[in-house]
Amino acid sequence: MKAKLSRPDFLIPFCLFLITLAVNVSMPLFRPYAAAAGYNNGQTALVLAAYILGMLPCYVFLGGVSDVVGRKPILLLSLFFALAADVLITIYPNVHALGFCRLFQGVALGLSMGTGTAYLAEYLHPDPNAAVRAANGASLSTAFGFSGGAFITAIALLFFFTLRPVTYYFVIALTAVGLVAAFSLPNLKPIGGKVLRLPYFPEGCWPINLSIAICWAAGGIVIAVLPSQLATFGYTAYAGFCLVLVNWTGAFLQPWVRRNFQPATSLRIGFGLMPVGMGLVVLGSYLTNIFVILLGTAIIGSAAYGFSYQGGLALISQLGGTQRARAVAGYMFTGYVGFGIPAIGVGYLADAFGLVNGLLAFEVAVVALSLYLYLTFRVKATVTKLAKP
Repeated sequence: MKAKLSRPDFLIPFCLFLITLAVNVSMPLFRPYAAAAGYNNGQTALVLAAYILGMLPCYVFLGGVSDVVGRKPILLLSLFFALAADVLITIYPNVHALGFCRLFQGVALGLSMGTGTAYLAEYLHPDPNAAVRAANGASLSTAFGFSGGAFITAIALLFFFTLRPVTYYFVIALTAVGLVAAFSLPNLKPIGGKVLRLPYFPEGCWPINLSIAICWAAGGIVIAVLPSQLATFGYTAYAGFCLVLVNWTGAFLQPWVRRNFQPATSLRIGFGLMPVGMGLVVLGSYLTNIFVILLGTAIIGSAAYGFSYQGGLALISQLGGTQRARAVAGYMFTGYVGFGIPAIGVGYLADAFGLVNGLLAFEVAVVALSLYLYLTFRVKATVTKLAKP
């Protein structure tokens, strides 16, 4: 490990892995923390949305900060925020501390995602495939990070249920090692530019951006609302496995999707898979069948982080042209808004009309929007094809 940690092409993705590992390490305990404080589903979703509150201002308004001050300082700052979140939830394992943790995690992620990818690409230069290798490295490390924390905590809770699992201490130690090692990273010369870099929404981006908002909204539901339903039939710890399937299914599919499908085709497949996956989650919740729920979350993951994400990102990059980076920022911005806001609405619906009814209302919206997007996207694709000489 020591030899590998001295290599920036390993250490930079490892830092991104640690930052995303912190995001969901306490995810299987979100609902127990909220229940101990007497929070309902809507209030729990608001606490979890602090993550978006921390991330979006960094992502939207500070997109160019690492261009000005350098990649390394911003990556170190991101690691510090991730470590602070790990330490805080370990000392105070309750829903009130969780809100601050989610805020810190959002800041860490908002500062690090673009920084880490750009840092790795610049380090690998002049390799002609530097940008591709950097994007693939960042994608893979963050996919494992987002679900890795939830996975190890879910496993630990199956053996011994506690509000302060041993995995918290493990993640603190690992992140501390990564933070110390990150000081050895090279100081690359800042490229300069403006700190403020607003997102760009090119013409024709609406169905593509909306598709990722729907997909990531389903992910938000899995994190914020579904654990309450699992708790009603004794599967609290399995909330972590649901998140693992959402993230890892899509991550493992990405290379295969890239090789075998055009971006537009990939996006259309995602339109079809999302209602199916969410429908199975609703059915499993109604039947209190964990296996149907797990199958549904796996299908959601194949759409959210496999087909739709992969196809949509490629199409947005094409539409963005010379403003590609800002167009991708707009794509991610829409996705994260979708991740946070619908979960709050469904949480309050679940409190008013029951968990299954709240999930069913979301499924109806997903079916309607997916059908709309499929038809709208086909029309736009046809017009584009006819316009070609």
